[in-house]
Amino acid sequence: MDFLGFHFQNPEAFFLLFLVPFLIFDYWWSQRKRKSTIKFPALALARKAKPSWTMRLRHMVPGLRIAALCCFVVALSRPQNATEVEYTSTDGVDIMLALDVSGSMGILDMLTPSERVKLGVMNAERVLKTGEFWNYSRLGYAKIVISDFIQKRKSDRIGLSVFAGRSFTQCPLTLDYGSLLEILGAVNDSTAPGNGTAIGDGLMTSLARLEKSEAKSRIVILLTDGRDNASLVPPLHAAEVAKALGVKVYTVGVGKKNGSVLAFQQNPWTGEISWGEREITPEEGIDESVLKQISTMTGGKFYRAENKEDLEDIYANIDKLEKTEIQTIAYARYAEKFYPWLLAGALLLLLELILANTRFVRIP
Repeated sequence: MDFLGFHFQNPEAFFLLFLVPFLIFDYWWSQRKRKSTIKFPALALARKAKPSWTMRLRHMVPGLRIAALCCFVVALSRPQNATEVEYTSTDGVDIMLALDVSGSMGILDMLTPSERVKLGVMNAERVLKTGEFWNYSRLGYAKIVISDFIQKRKSDRIGLSVFAGRSFTQCPLTLDYGSLLEILGAVNDSTAPGNGTAIGDGLMTSLARLEKSEAKSRIVILLTDGRDNASLVPPLHAAEVAKALGVKVYTVGVGKKNGSVLAFQQNPWTGEISWGEREITPEEGIDESVLKQISTMTGGKFYRAENKEDLEDIYANIDKLEKTEIQTIAYARYAEKFYPWLLAGALLLLLELILANTRFVRIP
């Protein structure tokens, strides 16, 4: 039985409280039938005497006994404080994030109009030397969106690999999202040395981390803005390995297909750095054909993002597709709370005995 935030293990003990009215009635009846044992020669004088405070409080003594009985009854019912505990069982997803950190990821082609104006009025040389422009680059936006994706996951192991001319594991599969976010935040174009874009090697590095995983679902989210031109393992061969391992690969291509981008330009005579614009060349485009084949072969999907909003939608879609199955079992843990009631009853009973034999002692 639960009452006032407490759980009572033996609620049937409260039936003993039905004795309280009978005890009160018995005391009242005995007081009414009580006869005086001291005779006064003049009863009229005794009637004029005012009762003292001791006389008025004499009924407190049996009241203490009844209060003690009530405390003992509550203690006997075993009040307990219930604390709800949840045990969560999950069929988690192991996710490797393969991130392109080649130099081209620093291109400023995903700016919103307001950001383009903001950068345009800033000192170009200072922005270049401090590296502040990376916050507005393809890599900068990718890191922001990936960070948000990581924080939305609850019980999945997530790892990070980066690739440029070579590929490295930056963070193995982990549940420590805080450390993973710190590592991701420190990633830049110098994290993976070498010129070029090694998409195949980047995928193989991620697969090596998932090879021995026993998770129900294993996926790789590979983000790049270029074409494979530096891999030791061809991308499609890496896709075959992923298929053999049962790993699903989602490929994300970032960057505009054509148009102009905000860029730094240097005056050949003065060496001054300023803002300018340049056209995107065909060589800078994404090899959509290969990325689509990788995703199709492994049961994943190919996505194309030309701005930050596209990236957010893509990772939100992947987040919905790869949901973790969570089974929650709730149970209650009880802590005994009858000790205070037992102590209170004992103290009341002791007080009743002391008062009955001292201040409120009855003369026969």
